[in-house]
Amino acid sequence: MRKEIYYAKVEYKWRIIRFLKGVSKPSKSWSSSSYETCILTNKVSELKQDMYLLKNLRLKHKSRNDIEIVFTDIKNAKYLTMSNDVY
Repeated sequence: MRKEIYYAKVEYKWRIIRFLKGVSKPSKSWSSSSYETCILTNKVSELKQDMYLLKNLRLKHKSRNDIEIVFTDIKNAKYLTMSNDVY
């Protein structure tokens, strides 16, 4: 299946989730950040399923604990190309 590739600035909110005695305790405050990268869609609702992007964002924040990420906006999405071999 051919997929479209975009170069865009993705804005998102994230917070750390700690586990105490087997119970998850998310932090109360959300931090906001942005990341420029190639993405496969220009819809915010479909970014949640892009595992390659999620892995890169988790590596960017370097935490031993789990990180919850919520995408808020896509800015300056520029169409690059269509490809059969994506990731």
